[in-house]
Amino acid sequence: MRFTELTLDEFKQHTSENKSHFTQMVENYQMKVETGKETYLVGVKNDSGEVLASCLVTLSPLMRVMRYAYTNRGPVMDYSNEGLVKFFFAELEKFLKPRKVVSLRVDPYEVLNVWNHDGEILEDKDQTHLFNTFQDMGYSHTGYPTGFDIRHQIRWLSVLNVEGKDEKTLLNDMDSLRKRNIKKALKNGMRMRFLELDELNIFRDFMNQTSEMKDFFDRDDTFYYERKKYYKDKVLVPLVYIELDEYNSVNEKDLKKLEADLAKAHKELEKDNVNVEKVQRKIENFEVQVKNKRENYEEGLRLKETHGDTLNLASGFYFVNDHEVVYLSGGTANEYRHFAGSYLMQWEMIKYTLEHNLPIYNFYGITGVFTEDAEDYGVLQFKKGFNAVVNEYVGDFIKPLNKPMNTLHETIQKIKNR
Repeated sequence: MRFTELTLDEFKQHTSENKSHFTQMVENYQMKVETGKETYLVGVKNDSGEVLASCLVTLSPLMRVMRYAYTNRGPVMDYSNEGLVKFFFAELEKFLKPRKVVSLRVDPYEVLNVWNHDGEILEDKDQTHLFNTFQDMGYSHTGYPTGFDIRHQIRWLSVLNVEGKDEKTLLNDMDSLRKRNIKKALKNGMRMRFLELDELNIFRDFMNQTSEMKDFFDRDDTFYYERKKYYKDKVLVPLVYIELDEYNSVNEKDLKKLEADLAKAHKELEKDNVNVEKVQRKIENFEVQVKNKRENYEEGLRLKETHGDTLNLASGFYFVNDHEVVYLSGGTANEYRHFAGSYLMQWEMIKYTLEHNLPIYNFYGITGVFTEDAEDYGVLQFKKGFNAVVNEYVGDFIKPLNKPMNTLHETIQKIKNR
């Protein structure tokens, strides 16, 4: 085996053929390099030149003249192959030390446990061997945190396995609220299209509304614009909108039918030997339906006057690689949440995953707290309703490569944090 820097094509082929995260992609490397971040593509090849391991690693400034290294959700390799893992990291450390790297942090894209959304472990992946290997190499594990921390990748991801399934099965596996809202959205004339880079402000407006309402941290504009620019078609930004003419037409048709049903029910009271109590209940039920449908119809007419032919409802930001479709973030127009546009977006992107023969639809991060007082409890229940499971990942491993400088840095940080 030999450790070497990889070409773009070598790295792309290896990460395409082996399960990897969207941060371990050629597009991410190109973005980092072109925006001034010191980044390398390295790996291990066998004697035949076949790539056995690959890794995108980024060096960031530390104490002016030093650096720290991080491989985001990498490296990509078979972690059960202890010889390969130890060889790779020994060589990577040799590669980094002359570049004044103080410490190396890695967070492999390896699942520790599979949970349901009620906080019960469904499967223990038994990563004892992986932990022992990192310990043997001198790495310390940073623990098993829950919650969100912008300094680290989220350790808990909600995922839906769609492999071998079809649309009917996936829809039937959802809870009643998901099914009802998806069917409602489809009936009401909602559509979805993908935004281009110069339309990204539409997505950002939705995110600003949602972050203000739910009071959560959102990334800045630069994060989204850079990734859409460099990832190109590997980043998808769906926009859900409603065709108001179609929506109003459907509501008008439904309203007329309900009014006819109500009139018919009133006439039933004129018949002999009628069950008055039963018919009266029917009338009351139709009256409620007519009232609600008339409100929907009148709202649609007002929206048509204000917004024209279409009304934008929700948007999201997705990464796509050869292994999964990842829902990174999304927002909804607060005023029009009752249209359930976010449900249609999820459904259409799940269908996209199926159509492109990808095995995983990744709803992405949750806190890993499963109680009702969790800060993301509403999000947890939303994702649970699609019949997803939760992958808990192994977390971060850190090793000092320059112990004196690493100790100095840690001391400075402790002083700053007092």
